[in-house]
Amino acid sequence: MANFQQSETALIESATLINIFAEKIRRQIIIALGNSDNGLNVTDITALVNISRPAVSHHLRLMREAGVIDMRSNGVEHIYFLTLTAPLQQLQETFATLTADNAPLSQS
Repeated sequence: MANFQQSETALIESATLINIFAEKIRRQIIIALGNSDNGLNVTDITALVNISRPAVSHHLRLMREAGVIDMRSNGVEHIYFLTLTAPLQQLQETFATLTADNAPLSQS
């Protein structure tokens, strides 16, 4: 029997991540960071996505809070890089829950 409460809980827990990946600018930032060997600073990211520096900082903050990226300091500069392992695992678990909850009942 399907447990739709588990599906709802899983989706609520993953909603932030789903929203991160759904937004075009954040996808562009993820792709830019993925193509970078050593990470990028805000200036580099701003040039690549062609939006204002405050807007880039806003997106970076949301992405850090969701665990999609992290930052390291290099003197006074902050370098951003991808940290997708945990977020992708969370999404996989969400999709596994949805699949289990919505599996067709076997017909006997």
